[in-house]
Amino acid sequence: MYLLIAQSAALLLAVFVFSGFVGWHLSPKPKRAARRVSIFDEAPAPILDSTFDAPLNAPAVERPVADPMVAAAQALNASRQAVQTPAAQADAPRPSAEIIPLRPVAAVPVVQPAAPQPAPVGVSTELEPAIMAGIERAEAPVVAAPAVAVKAEPVTELLDRTSRPKASLLSSMTPESVRAAVEQAGTGLEPHRLTAPEGYPDDLTLISGIGADNERELNMLGIYHYWQVASWTPEHVAWLSARVHSAPRIVRENWMAQAARLAGRAA
Repeated sequence: MYLLIAQSAALLLAVFVFSGFVGWHLSPKPKRAARRVSIFDEAPAPILDSTFDAPLNAPAVERPVADPMVAAAQALNASRQAVQTPAAQADAPRPSAEIIPLRPVAAVPVVQPAAPQPAPVGVSTELEPAIMAGIERAEAPVVAAPAVAVKAEPVTELLDRTSRPKASLLSSMTPESVRAAVEQAGTGLEPHRLTAPEGYPDDLTLISGIGADNERELNMLGIYHYWQVASWTPEHVAWLSARVHSAPRIVRENWMAQAARLAGRAA
């Protein structure tokens, strides 16, 4: 029983020592105040070299102690002096550059305003602007106006209708009377013909019995209008019967009567 009590006490003592050691290492320790060193501080007192080998009556030898902060300040001052020296050299006056003569510049002529001319003798100064304006207009060159293109309009030819022959008596007769009159006409007589139509030619195909071929034949003979056909006499019909195909239709369908009606409508 005593042995068990001794073991427990030894265990408790070991735990107490271990916990105290760990606590001492983990506890914060006081920091030493750092001393700031300035370049303005006085140099530390020299340390006397007293060795046992030196005689007692020999004077003490002073050895300077190198302070790192002082050495750093001295290096900073040396670097500043090195920087200021090139700047001073740069500020020093430099020899003047070579002077290059400039070319002479030609003088620009100054135009003097024209002096006002006096008004003519006997002319009022109030009327002078109007007189000068009239002189300038008289002396100004005459510019021809540009030619304007005028569109030509078709000129309608005025036809003399009074010189045209009137419709013949055949235009009011029956086909049998026309046939009897043509048989008594003999060889015939040339009708009124034109070298060119007066204006636009009439459409002779509107007359019953005249086709495109008949119209072409009549145009070749100088017949283009209704009033020409309406003016045919028995002698004219006899003359055309020998020169136009389908001549019997002139009498049978009385082209003169149809042409008189168409000419009246066209007029």
